[in-house]
Parts: sequence; C-alpha cells; structure tokens
Amino acid sequence: MRVELMIPIDSLRGKLSEDGFYFRKYRGQQLVQKCPNRSGHVKTPAEAANQQRFAQRFAGSHKSNNH
Repeated sequence: MRVELMIPIDSLRGKLSEDGFYFRKYRGQQLVQKCPNRSGHVKTPAEAANQQRFAQRFAGSHKSNNH
C-alpha cells in the first residue's frame, strides 16, 4: 500500500511497532507492507541446506581471534 508521509518526515524504514507492518521505500515511493507470518513454516530440504551453507560460510569468515 502506498503511503504519503506528513512533513517534516521524509521517509520511514523498518518495523516501527509490533502491529505486523513495516515501512520501506521502493522506486521513490514510500510503502507500508504487512510482515509475513512464518510461525508455522516448515523448512524444505533446499532451505535447510542453504541455511547450513550460509552458517558455515559466515562462521568461517567471522571467527574470533582472541585465543
């Protein structure tokens, strides 16, 4: 849903409250969208494998050097 903000607010970004909506800017327009409800989502095997690959890559490049 496209929204128009009142002056002096130029733009909003992110989730502002726990009501399930977030703001973003797309192609110069300010949008408000409903947050997806993924509470009952079950990962597919491809999603689980992708998450595992990401975790291994991220952990490998961000290890602590405090030994």
